[in-house]
Amino acid sequence: MWLWLHSYYLFTGRTGRLIMPVNLDAIPDKAPDIQRPFTFRWVMAGVIIFLIGVGITLWFWQGERTGFKFWFAAICLPVLSWGSLFALRRVGYKLERVGTHSWNKEREALIASETARGQRFAWLVDEYLINALETGEPGDKETQQATLDKSSMINHCLARDGVSTIRHTALPDLGTSKGIFESYVGDISGHAISMLAQLPVTMPCYIAFDLSDNLSELADALFSKIDLPLRRIRNLAGISILDYWLDQHHDIPTAILIISAQIYDVPPQDSGEAITMMLMSNRRLPAVTPSPGIRIHRPQINKLDTLSHALSRAMLWGKLDMTAPLRGWITGGKLSSEEIWSNACTALAPKLTAQRNVNLDTVIGYAGAAAPWQSLILAARQSQTDAEPQMIVVETSSSCHQLCAVTSEKTSGIV
Repeated sequence: MWLWLHSYYLFTGRTGRLIMPVNLDAIPDKAPDIQRPFTFRWVMAGVIIFLIGVGITLWFWQGERTGFKFWFAAICLPVLSWGSLFALRRVGYKLERVGTHSWNKEREALIASETARGQRFAWLVDEYLINALETGEPGDKETQQATLDKSSMINHCLARDGVSTIRHTALPDLGTSKGIFESYVGDISGHAISMLAQLPVTMPCYIAFDLSDNLSELADALFSKIDLPLRRIRNLAGISILDYWLDQHHDIPTAILIISAQIYDVPPQDSGEAITMMLMSNRRLPAVTPSPGIRIHRPQINKLDTLSHALSRAMLWGKLDMTAPLRGWITGGKLSSEEIWSNACTALAPKLTAQRNVNLDTVIGYAGAAAPWQSLILAARQSQTDAEPQMIVVETSSSCHQLCAVTSEKTSGIV
């Protein structure tokens, strides 16, 4: 079974690594029960074989029809032939049953193992957020209040091109997107060094940058500014970074710092800008983990037409049942206006009603590359405040959704 799963990933081009992303759907279906041989059919077959054997013997027998050889050929040989066939069928049936039982047992063990791996999570150590409402300073959490009040901060403003007027929430700076980001580099690196100083000296730490396309070339300069012995994760974007890190670097205590930024040159309608930083560890660090501790669970990346499957998986990774008092944080695409998300909530999380969903796009705008991380920060803050489980849903395209559960140590609704 394990060999089959590894072969599936290798030959479908998903990955050739020994440690693969969790995908329960790649596990084959349960093998059906093997039916016992039908006794009536075998009795009838025995009668037919016996009659045919007697008839052939009588038809072709030369000489006296008496003696041991005649009766052996006429009676014993057909019976022995039927008995041999029946014995072979019986042995085959037993072997098939043993094989099926072994396959299903190994399949169940694989599902349990993959589910346990899927339920790995990261502890939030620290976070940092800059957007149109807050500067990242401790206690400066205006975004949280605005989102809970569902009061829109988006206003019509003049775009940086000085020509178009759009609905947008921009960082309070003027200039090009690169120039604005470079003005924050000192602040970002300073906060990064301060955050990383909380970790044990011996703990390895990884760093990943999730910047918008127009800023991606500035990642190297920012990395050099931090000037710490960090191991960099490249060529990943979105919360798949977290998915990769949970698998590849779980055996020993490690941490990861993820820096994301979205600053537009020509922003689209109902967009927003943000810079985020999240420091997480795969072990609880009592000396630095906030109380109650906040858990960022394995993300679920969905590329299907329905969100029901993705929501069920995200709830499974977060060990959440249908009665969990979830709060949703949705951003991107048309999640708020289409029924795809509400239908999934109705089926799998009935307590996640429209009133308990916060549409970030109507409050602070869609933050592009920073949208998943900004959502996670807001969800983590809320979970720490009310100890309720949170679910973020980010639509990066019409065919791609990113879901992730956030829970507190005091969260109810965990199975």
